[in-house]
Amino acid sequence: MEILRVGDVYPHPTCAAVGSFDGLHRAHRYILGRCGVLSDELKTLVITFGEHPRRDGDLLFTTEEKLEALEEMGVDAVLLLERKDMALKAEEFVSLLITHLRVRRLLMGYDHRFGRGREGSPDWLVARLKDYSFETYVFPPLKYDGEVVSSSRIRQLLKEGKVERANLLLGYPYRITGEVVKGEGWGRRLGFPTANLKVPPEKLLPADGVYAVLVPQVRRYGVMHIGARPTLNLRRSVEVHILNFEGKVPEKLKVHILARIRGVMRFPSPEALREQIRRDIELMNSIINRLATL
Repeated sequence: MEILRVGDVYPHPTCAAVGSFDGLHRAHRYILGRCGVLSDELKTLVITFGEHPRRDGDLLFTTEEKLEALEEMGVDAVLLLERKDMALKAEEFVSLLITHLRVRRLLMGYDHRFGRGREGSPDWLVARLKDYSFETYVFPPLKYDGEVVSSSRIRQLLKEGKVERANLLLGYPYRITGEVVKGEGWGRRLGFPTANLKVPPEKLLPADGVYAVLVPQVRRYGVMHIGARPTLNLRRSVEVHILNFEGKVPEKLKVHILARIRGVMRFPSPEALREQIRRDIELMNSIINRLATL
């Protein structure tokens, strides 16, 4: 997959999809699937943010995660927009499509906006391109299980700890990737060693609490804690206890979040915390069994 920046010239005619594609949820994947179907002899191109305008701690995907997912979907090229490119006027964006990216078919969602001050809309673009050899496709909202699928709705659900509902709209388990860093060693002292994750600051973490997770790199389930640890007077962290695992933990760990077990609690002693962790693991096993039957 080729990575492009504004100003680069792509030599092949393209079928392009434009959007933020944060999280690559069901609606995004439908648009990209249609792009693949409509491409015929054209190359598939995605135009999206490399540096997203949203604030830190609010993204479903880091740029690395987005590129990895797009490559898995078989996209030929991605144009990454940087912060400075957000000053492009809508007319300049159209010129970019025609002269640099050789777009022949263009796909986008109904709510996409582009250009300086979000001046460009799908309706404006359709009217603007009618005199060119463009085919423009604007997709209406996609509903799943009774509600419109959107990145903003998924963010809201995650912030409320409603991971299972968020996963339903995403179409896959929400995931985080972090560098494994040295912790305080409290997990091991309690009998439940943990991998402490340093998660990129732009990545959205679900509400503080304890979660049932899958660690695909080692093919094991686990329990993840997000938040402060009031019983031990320790700062906010992300820790994963991998069940039935005694090997070397990868330096960069990927975690798929399956369901929330409980919120953050304070315990009167480390012994009480240890007992609760045992109960958390029992609940995690029940959750895994329930999800396996869905």
